[in-house]
Amino acid sequence: MSPVRWRYHAADANGADVAGEIDAPSERDAVDALRRRALWVTTLEPLDRATGAKSAAVSSMDSSGAQRRLDHGMFTRIRAVLVAFGGTSLSAELAIVTRAMSTLLGAGVPLDRALAYAAGPSARAELQRAFGAVRERVRAGDAFSAAASRESVFPAVFAPTIAAGEASGTLDRSLASLADHLDRVEALRARLRAALVYPAVLGVASVVGMVVILLVVVPRFATLVTDSGGTLPLSTRALVAASATVTRGWWLMLGALVAGIALGQRWLRDPRNRSRWHASRLRWPLVGHIERTRASAAYAGVLSVALGAGVSLLAAMRLARGVVSNLAIASSLAAAEERVAAGGSLAGAMDGVLPPLSVRLLDAGEAGGDLAGMAARASETADAELQRTASGAVALVEPLLILGFGGLVGFVALALLQAIYGLNARTL
Repeated sequence: MSPVRWRYHAADANGADVAGEIDAPSERDAVDALRRRALWVTTLEPLDRATGAKSAAVSSMDSSGAQRRLDHGMFTRIRAVLVAFGGTSLSAELAIVTRAMSTLLGAGVPLDRALAYAAGPSARAELQRAFGAVRERVRAGDAFSAAASRESVFPAVFAPTIAAGEASGTLDRSLASLADHLDRVEALRARLRAALVYPAVLGVASVVGMVVILLVVVPRFATLVTDSGGTLPLSTRALVAASATVTRGWWLMLGALVAGIALGQRWLRDPRNRSRWHASRLRWPLVGHIERTRASAAYAGVLSVALGAGVSLLAAMRLARGVVSNLAIASSLAAAEERVAAGGSLAGAMDGVLPPLSVRLLDAGEAGGDLAGMAARASETADAELQRTASGAVALVEPLLILGFGGLVGFVALALLQAIYGLNARTL
């Protein structure tokens, strides 16, 4: 088969746009040759379209034919799955689309066509818009990771993981790891949502019950007692005062709540205040443990992907720090990077920053020469610990709601009964 000259646009490991020409018998061969140069193809077209068409017609088993069968066969079924699961969460759909893009890139499909698939009509509107915008920016010369970082629909781990793949030329593997991570996160969220159904129903019922008691039952009962000439006991007067506060002053309470939220958001706009707020959350009994464990799982996951893709340790640490939303932890991780740059070990630099088990696993990875594998193990362990902690916290919500609502109902019953007993005593 005679070679065809192809004109291409691609992104290099630093995300810079590269344009040029290459001789290759087929589109697949051209893509493979460019990938060996650590270039990710965004557009590829033959200079002599007639020659290119002839080449494609000569061999129905070349990469173009395989690519067409791939698009219209396997991924048609994926589109059908996306349509069938129209009620699934955005995160679940994003995981499916990300895995499909990984398979497309692994099969040699150019990045532009993979993004076109992701922005296709089979995905929901948010993903169509986001991937469409990313595709336009990539065509304009932006790196895939830089374009993805500007879309709020993608989670924090999305862009840094893609950047790790771009830096090492293993974007397909990075997307596959990202899809695995999104699947784990979605599975955890699904379990938590299922566990929260009953406590949520119980909480709503409790709130509705207390509102009815304070707005309907207590005012009528108080009017009945006072009309009969009785004097309300202390507990009943307290209950009536609470009812009057809710009935007449609800708008004041609502206004105070809205004002408090607005002032809090304004205060948090200052990075120093936001950092202090994040640091204070780490000292809370349960919230601090959950937040540190979640940050550890995300950080170790991206670190594993980056190191497995051949990124240097310091660069991988910087990429992984991008997924940590807590500013206090991120600041500690930046200090850890400086210690590693000065010659310190990763585990030693992470001591006191990540949970102890994660630090031990990273230490074992450094000692055994498999830091990427042990970082992945640390991420999985932190995910499992996060699931156990969150499930335990959710399990405590139900009895606390029952006790709280039972205590309030008991107080209301006691206050009403005391008033009734006092009224009967005066009658007798």
